[in-house]
Amino acid sequence: MKKVLLMLTLLIFSAGSFALSLQGSTKGFPKKAPEIKNLVTDEGKPFSLNDLRGKVLIVTYGYTQCPHVCPTITAFLKQIETELYEKGYKDKFKIIFISVDPKDDTVERLHKYKTEKGFNDFIFVTGKEKDLKKVWKDYNVYVKDKGIMEMKHNGHVMKHRMIDHTAKVTIIDKKGYIREEFLGMYLPTDKIVHDVIVLINEK
Repeated sequence: MKKVLLMLTLLIFSAGSFALSLQGSTKGFPKKAPEIKNLVTDEGKPFSLNDLRGKVLIVTYGYTQCPHVCPTITAFLKQIETELYEKGYKDKFKIIFISVDPKDDTVERLHKYKTEKGFNDFIFVTGKEKDLKKVWKDYNVYVKDKGIMEMKHNGHVMKHRMIDHTAKVTIIDKKGYIREEFLGMYLPTDKIVHDVIVLINEK
């Protein structure tokens, strides 16, 4: 009996220690990542989470005409990618960008954006509005298209497509479970790198 209690205590302690090792928002997680259907990549190929099983996924949400938030997030993600590559984890994870702009983010636009910005190993994903809306709902992403709006830049008035949307990153483990989220546009790169490595090495 004492041996069984000791084993249970060790298991509880280990589980608690592991939960504490992840540094993002873990409330409500882990939970099975909702299936993503009928979307395509920037290469025009069908997108499936199952095809990426065995890799840790870093998922964000945005659009190519975003003037500030999305470029900031993707710059942080590029830094995270670089650090993970330098540590030898190139084939162990994948960064995914899911569009919130079904109107303008065509496969061609996404691919051009990806190559021009140097995000060659990212997967950019788009699709029809009804299919993207399901993904936004399933992954708790707020999206509101405000149309074309004027913004001032250094005294010049410029027009931008404005879409309000949740700024966050979702981390999915190798078995297809959402483990945590990082909210906001200013990503803590060191924490995300740490957590991705923890999940890569998880048995």
